[in-house]
Formats: sequence, structure tokens, C-alpha cells
Amino acid sequence: MKHYVEKIPAFFKRHKWKSIIALVIIILIVLVATRGKSSAKLETATATFGSVVESVSVTGTVSPVEKANLSFGKSGIVTNIYVKVGDHVRAGDRLASLDLAGDSASYQSAAATLRDVSRGLRPEEQSVEQSKVLTAEKDAVDSAQGAYAKAQSALVSYTDALFNNSSSINPTIVIPTETYSVKAGIESERTAVSDALTKWAEVLSTASTSNASDVLTKSRQELSVIKTFMNDLTFIVGKLTISNSNLPQSTINSYTSAVNSALTAVSAAADSLTNAETSLSQANSAYALKVAGNSSDSIEAQQARVSQAAAELSKDVITAPMDGLITAVEPNEGEYVTAGAEEITIQTDGEYKIEAYVPEADIAKVAVGDYSSTTLDAYGSDTYFGAQVISIDPAETVKEGVPTYKVTLHFTQKDDRIRSGMTANLEIMTHRRDNVVAVPYRAIVDDNGTKTVRILNHDGKSFSTTTVMTGLKGSDGTIEIVSGVEAGQKVVTYVK
Repeated sequence: MKHYVEKIPAFFKRHKWKSIIALVIIILIVLVATRGKSSAKLETATATFGSVVESVSVTGTVSPVEKANLSFGKSGIVTNIYVKVGDHVRAGDRLASLDLAGDSASYQSAAATLRDVSRGLRPEEQSVEQSKVLTAEKDAVDSAQGAYAKAQSALVSYTDALFNNSSSINPTIVIPTETYSVKAGIESERTAVSDALTKWAEVLSTASTSNASDVLTKSRQELSVIKTFMNDLTFIVGKLTISNSNLPQSTINSYTSAVNSALTAVSAAADSLTNAETSLSQANSAYALKVAGNSSDSIEAQQARVSQAAAELSKDVITAPMDGLITAVEPNEGEYVTAGAEEITIQTDGEYKIEAYVPEADIAKVAVGDYSSTTLDAYGSDTYFGAQVISIDPAETVKEGVPTYKVTLHFTQKDDRIRSGMTANLEIMTHRRDNVVAVPYRAIVDDNGTKTVRILNHDGKSFSTTTVMTGLKGSDGTIEIVSGVEAGQKVVTYVK
């Protein structure tokens, strides 16, 4: 034995490099054999079965759901203030008013006219209106007959002295004229006057209240022929002088006075016809309007006048646009105010919203309808208030150079502790997965795009690696495992 022991060192001396190589190989074999059975210290967590929640944390400010700064529509003296700060009002309540007398009277008048034109006539009213029309028709016939008499008298009394055979078919003027054509023209007109009187007489022979309007029209037509003759004859007489007519001045003056009197009489007859025609037209229009209950166009026009009067009246009054709480009253009674100046402020009572600005990186997670767990700085982090997202602005708002998007939430319940202006801390729950397997996010290993998890072996000292499919990443540091890990399994989160 001693012999062999003494030989070993000599062996190693002779085979030194071979021995080193063999030793390295032995160590490598041992390392390979013990791989997965590391004695390194492992931190683990248990895969759980439950919920994974994703949320976005932001800070916002509390304000009323609705707030309005109210003003008068016109300038004036404030005559009445009906509310004070702290009053609760209902939509439509009067809050303050200017002097209403003038605009109120205009509105009442327009409304009364609308009521009148919107209904038909009662029998007794219809009888009165018919009587007015009948009177106008009688007056029209009388006016036509009177106008005829005046015109005929003016011809006979004043102008026929200037003609021989004035009423015949060949009347001849007895005073000199400037030219033959003037003479022929005035004589022809005198013949036309005779024809007009004949036609007018025929019209009047059948005149009655039933055709009064037609009688007036035809009378005016025939009288216009006579009046034209009178004007032309007056012009001819006006040209007479002692030298061109060989008539004494007294005769010329007499002729001038006669034609002027005739023209005055005919003009008066024409005026009487015009007045009678106007009165008859007005009577017929009033009757037709009232009997028909007024046309739809007339009623609509009056309705527009009522609306206009109401609009003017509304400018004198500030009314509550909603149920709410009065938070500011600026004017005093007797004070002059200008149109558009903010005088009274109202806000919704007990209904508040939160406006928060979510960064661009998180806005895609948030949706209308998401709920938020909310705390208010005034009551600490242990007092929670429910809120829900009701709108998201489509356009960005830049805050300190960073694009953000305004998100508006409403509190889900009224709470007397909530006040406008409070700071709100929001945890908006954007996504949620229930009844899923979840592990801490730090348990996930990303191996070139493939996600894996290290599962603790039964010996509690080694682990095995498995590929997993992940789902929702929670805001509490957990992540949903769709496949690859079962609830209850321990996963390695850290290897020291």
C-alpha cells in the first residue's frame, strides 16, 4: 500500500495538465447536474384567482353641474329684486325686474288683438258689421249721384256759355284759340263730355247698394273725362288777352271765373267719389276679415307682433333658467343697470361635477361611463365619493406644454359635504377583468417578445420556466394570466 501511495504524487507530476483538464470536466458535470437546483435565494408570490383592475389617477376640481351668470336684456332702473344670496329657486322664477309698465301694456294690447282676430263674429257683431257695410254702400251711391249732379251743373252753369250747341254732336267754341287744332280738340272733348254724362246717367239709373262698388268705379271713369275737359278749357281761357281775342277785359275775367268755378266743382265731385270708395273698401275689408275669423296670414302676423312684444317684455325681467341656488346678487333696487352686465348668479343646488385633465398617454384608456373612486382633500384619503365620466373633450388642452384632455365626471349621489372649488383625487376604473388568474407583473419575464413565468418546483429551491399569455395589466401591479399558470401556483418574482 505504501508503495502505491508514494506513486500518486509522482503520477500527477507526470500528468499535470491532463489532471487539470479532468478536474474542470468534473466540475462542469456537477454544475450541469445541479442546474435548476440552484441554492440562490428566491422571492415568490402565489398566483391568485380574482379581479384585475386598470385605472387612471388624476386630480380635478369640483364645480356645479350648471352655473349661469344672468343679466337684463336692456338698460334701465331696477324696480324689484325678488331673491337674495342663498335662496333656492325653481326654473322660471322671477329674480329681478326693471320697470315693466310700458312693455307690459304693449304686450297686453297685442295679445288682446290676437284674441280678437283669432275668433269669428258673434251674431250680434255680424249684424253690426253688416250694417256698417250697408251704410257705406248707401253713401257710395249717394256720392256717385251727387258727383254727377255737380259735374252736370258745372257744365251748364259755367262752361256751356263758351260753346254754341254745347250738348249736340257738333259743339262750337265761341272764343278764339291759338290754333285750329286746339279749337278742334276742345270741341271734340265737349262731345266726349256729353257721351260721358249719358253713360254716367245710365249707370246711376240702376245703382243700388248691391252694386255700389261698381257704380263708384264707373262714375270715377266718366268724371275723369269731364275733368280733363275742364283742365284743357281752363288752359285755353287762361291764354285770352284783349289783343288776341278782341274781348273786353271784363268778359275775359268773367270767362276765367266761370271755368275756375267749374273746375273747382268737378274736383270736389272727384274727391267725394274717392272718399266714398275708400270708406266702402274699408267697411268691406273689416267685415270680410271678421266674418272669416281673419285669414291665417293675418293671424300669423299678429302672433308675430305678440311674440315681439313678449320678447321686449322679457328683456325687463331676469328669470331662473333652472332649479338652483342663488350665489350672487349684484344690483340694488333703484339702481341703473346696463344691458348684458352680469347681475345675478345661479348654480345647480347639490349637483356637482369634477373637471380633470388626463394626459395624452392615458386618455385612450378612459371612456364615457367609467366609474371613479374619488377622495376630496377636504375630507382625507379615507372618505370616498362615487363619480362617473359623462364627457371627454375631443380637442386637447395644453397644460404646461403637455397635451391633456378634459374629462368631466358627475358625482353619482348628492352629498352636502361637497362644495364648489374642492380638489378631487380620482381613480378612474378604465377596465376590469373578473374571475381571472393574476400574478405580480414583476413575475413576467420578456424573452425576446415571448413572455414567460418561473414556477417554483416542489423542492422549494428550484424553478421551471413556462410560456404564458397575458391579458389586462392592473394598476395595483398585477397582470391577468390568460394561459400558462394556474391559481395557487407559486411564481418567482425575484432571484437574488
